[in-house]
Amino acid sequence: MWSAEHGWIGVAFRVIAAAGFVYLMLPILMMFPLSLEQGSLLRFPPSSISLRWYSEYFSGREWMASTLLSFKVAVGAAGIATLVGTLAAVGLARASEAVRNVCSLILLSPILLPTVVVAIAIYGVYASLRLVGSPFGLILAHAVLTTPFVILNVSAAVAALPRALEEAAMSLGAGPAATLAQVTIPLIWRGIAAGAVFAFLVSFDEVVIAMFLSGTQAVTLPKRMLDGIFYEMTPILAAISVMLVLMNVALAVLGLVLARPRRP
Repeated sequence: MWSAEHGWIGVAFRVIAAAGFVYLMLPILMMFPLSLEQGSLLRFPPSSISLRWYSEYFSGREWMASTLLSFKVAVGAAGIATLVGTLAAVGLARASEAVRNVCSLILLSPILLPTVVVAIAIYGVYASLRLVGSPFGLILAHAVLTTPFVILNVSAAVAALPRALEEAAMSLGAGPAATLAQVTIPLIWRGIAAGAVFAFLVSFDEVVIAMFLSGTQAVTLPKRMLDGIFYEMTPILAAISVMLVLMNVALAVLGLVLARPRRP
């Protein structure tokens, strides 16, 4: 009796999981046919199949400028976040439990608070420093938002690192800096790389902070897409969305592979 009931419960969970997957994926998959519409209006099914809007994107000067800016900002933010997040994760692993808990709460607060709260706080500082509309300002703001993702990935890698290896290096005369550079980092590089990948993804796709800080001079691709929703709802937005989905999926898979613990 129990085995039969257990079997039905398993089937029910699978059906619910499949329904949830379809519910989440269907809007994303809809972007693919919508991006192939020949006309200027989003229409499903497409009246005719065309790659017109992909061509419009690659030939559009403003779209290309925003895309290049997003890549520059994401690379810069990921670089800063990777450096700061790695050092913070290693430091937290060596701290006492009380210090680690307090510092972790502070360092992870950018992802615990609503993004709009973080954006308003940064805007208040940037307005007085005249950094609104500055690519450098966007890089620093995105670094604040993405550093917690690096900390989480590197902390997991450090937790799996045998402490005896570092102690052996120090017993042989290596100082803390040499041990970090020659022992710790080479052993946790996968976690560092995974954190950098996810930091890049979060920065590239971020739009809330960009709404406050982009101004008119530093408009990122997500911000320009948001403006397009209000002013020119054409299939070019679907075409860009398709390319972003493919890029995000590829990088997310790479990040998950890197974050997976290495088997001995």
